[in-house]
Amino acid sequence: MRGLLAAIVVVLAEFAVLALMPAGPVPSGILVILAAAVVVALWQRHRRAVREREAAVHRERLRLARDMHDRIGRRLGLAALQAAALEVREDDDERRAEVRQVGDTVRAAVEDLHGLVAVLRTGTEPAARFDSAEAAALAAVFLEAGVTVELSQEGEPKPLPPAAAGAAYAVLEEGLANAAKHAPGLPVHASVTWESDALLVAVENPLPGAAAAAGPGGHGLDGLRERLDAAGGLLDCRAGGGRFRLSAMLPLVAEVAARPRIARVAAVATVVLLLVLLPLTTVAGVREP
Repeated sequence: MRGLLAAIVVVLAEFAVLALMPAGPVPSGILVILAAAVVVALWQRHRRAVREREAAVHRERLRLARDMHDRIGRRLGLAALQAAALEVREDDDERRAEVRQVGDTVRAAVEDLHGLVAVLRTGTEPAARFDSAEAAALAAVFLEAGVTVELSQEGEPKPLPPAAAGAAYAVLEEGLANAAKHAPGLPVHASVTWESDALLVAVENPLPGAAAAAGPGGHGLDGLRERLDAAGGLLDCRAGGGRFRLSAMLPLVAEVAARPRIARVAAVATVVLLLVLLPLTTVAGVREP
C-alpha cells in the first residue's frame, strides 16, 4: 500500500511540473489522460496483489484447520471416550468424581478445538468477552482441579474491545495453568483491577526449588505477548525471590487503526482530480500562442 501511495504522489508531482511548463508538441490533455491511466493501472496491480495474499492466507487457514481436526481432534475425542469408559467402570465414588472431572476437561478441550477449527475455516472469530463473572468462572475451574486460587477483583467492569477481552482471558488462564504446573499444591493469587482507562490482570505464585531456577517454559508466554501486542497492551513476567508474577495491562479503548481503504480513496481522488483538470489544461493549451 505504501508503494501505491508513493506512485500516486509521484504522478501528481509530475503532472504539476508538466502543468507549469510551456505547451510542447504533446497537448496537456493527453498528458493528463496518460497520468490517469497510470494511476488506474497501479491501483489494479495493488488490488491483484491483495487478492493473491488473501487467497494464500485462506489456503493456509484451511490446511491448519484440517491438520488440527485430524491430528488433535481425533485424539482428544478418543481420550474423552476413554475417560467416560473409565468413569463407568470405577466403583469408588471419589475416584469416579475425579475421572468425571478429567472427562469434562477433555470434552471442553474438544469443544474449544472445534470452535478454533471453525474460526480457521470461516475467518470469523466470535466476539470475546471478559468481566467479573468470566474471571470468577475461570478461577472456579482451577479450584475444582485442586489449585488453591485466591481471586481478587477491584473496580467497575467496563466494555473491552474484542482483542483486549480475549487477551485478558488468556493472561488469567495461562497464569493459573503455569502456577498449577510449576507450583502444584501451593497457593496462587490472581487479581483483576479495572481502572478508568485500563484493565490490569496479574497472577502470582511461589516457585519451589528447580522451578524457581528454570522458570516457566513452552511457548505460552510468547503467544500471550503476541496477543497483548495485537490488543495494544503490555505483558510483564518476572521471577524473583522464589516467586513468579505474570501481569498485563490492556487499554479499555481500542486504538484507531489506519483505514484499509485509504489507498483506494487516494487513487479515486487522483483520477477525479486529473479528469477535472483535463478540460482546463486543454483550454489552456489551445489559448497559448
